[in-house]
Amino acid sequence: MNDLIKLALALAEDSAVRHSRQAAAQMTFDAIVTVAAAVCALAALACGLAALWIDVLPSAGAVGTPLIVAVVLLALSFAMIALLRAVLKSRHEPPAVDGALALLLGEAKRQLNDHKGPVLTAALLVGLFAGTFEKK
Repeated sequence: MNDLIKLALALAEDSAVRHSRQAAAQMTFDAIVTVAAAVCALAALACGLAALWIDVLPSAGAVGTPLIVAVVLLALSFAMIALLRAVLKSRHEPPAVDGALALLLGEAKRQLNDHKGPVLTAALLVGLFAGTFEKK
């Protein structure tokens, strides 16, 4: 059991150190670009709807123009729902787990099933012990 914990800690530390900075920078960049794209798309949609409103107002009147704009927005929302469903259906299965990691996870699952009481008691004690220290 002690070797299993050492192996898990070694794998977690190695992976975390190697990818943490790159992942954080990439995630920050992705978030900024996503927000900028969403703002641009919202502005483009607002401009398009305003142009439609101005164009349709003389012929459809004060009552028909909002109805036409509402139908356009409804059609756009249905298109977005269809696109979202297609994207969610096309997602692939998660990548296969590395052999050593699969072995580690299998052993951890077996140990947990064989020794649930002691594992849960140890987790409770570790949580209590960790909670007694004052955070700085």
